[in-house]
Amino acid sequence: MKELNRDELELIFDYCLGTADVDQMDKARQLIDSNPEAADFCSKVQASIGPLDQWAVEPCPDDLVEKTISYVNEAVQSGQEKLGELLAVEEARTQGSHSTLWINLGRRLAMAAAFMIVGSIVLSTMRYMRYQSWQAQCEAQLAGIGQGISSYSADYDGKLPAVAMSAGSPWWKVGYQGQENVSNTRHIWLLVKGGYTGPNDFVCPGANRGELAPISAEQASSLPDFPSRKYISYSLRLICEQPPSVSSLGRKLMIADMNPLFENLPTDFGRPLKLQLDDRLLNQNSNNHQRKGQNVLFSDSSVQFVKTRRVGINNDDMFTLRGTRFYEGCEMPTCDTDDFMAP
Repeated sequence: MKELNRDELELIFDYCLGTADVDQMDKARQLIDSNPEAADFCSKVQASIGPLDQWAVEPCPDDLVEKTISYVNEAVQSGQEKLGELLAVEEARTQGSHSTLWINLGRRLAMAAAFMIVGSIVLSTMRYMRYQSWQAQCEAQLAGIGQGISSYSADYDGKLPAVAMSAGSPWWKVGYQGQENVSNTRHIWLLVKGGYTGPNDFVCPGANRGELAPISAEQASSLPDFPSRKYISYSLRLICEQPPSVSSLGRKLMIADMNPLFENLPTDFGRPLKLQLDDRLLNQNSNNHQRKGQNVLFSDSSVQFVKTRRVGINNDDMFTLRGTRFYEGCEMPTCDTDDFMAP
């Protein structure tokens, strides 16, 4: 049996902690099912972290995270200097000593272990910084979309970008290129058609599933919708038959990172959408930022990163319709205070 490498061990560890994304979870399950060594390692990790389930989980304050990373960076720099001193001393000892091969080997292994520890700290720091960078890029990108909405509204008597759509239309058919206005994303695509935003401004930098559309702005202007679901990794406020003006919205949710309920939509528009919610879907954050939270664009053009799905003055779950646990993709909010981010 092939021995597990570092990436596989880290994959299983993230799986056990619940920090892996959807694709990583699938890979981890396949590895655990096919490799006895992986299954054994998984069971040991789960046994070790089992007592943590009894603790109440509270969000970690952002300032505490930043202070911790700062301390880690200082420790890494200090550790690297000390390792350099130890290596110099060790080199001098090796040259002037008649120690046996096994003693030298043991020292070198100790040195290697120290380097691995420092390397793991550096890797964790870089990973955190990468997540923070993606989060900031996503926030700036949504702010740009907000500016595009404001410019569109100014050109169209204060109206939101919206196309005529009948009640009960299948809003989940993102990328449908037929004449009927069905997809909820056709509204925001008007920004691209009118040149208020670019065709690739709707792919979150932290999304695993998003891809940049291989089309120019001129080509985009001739399309009725995004070319495909994979070219938009945000979810949009579901617009009813008569979209309100921007001024009448107050401060409501407009766009958010991808709704975790609709990460895997049918690619065949002839197939129906049937989705039954379970506890996992009712509690997951967006996949765009490793399930740690989601950026949200409000109607006043402000952007906020939130760690909960309940946002705004209504404390409403933005990823679900109130009182709805089964979706066919044509449901509508029953009131104006139901903030629902649809595909």
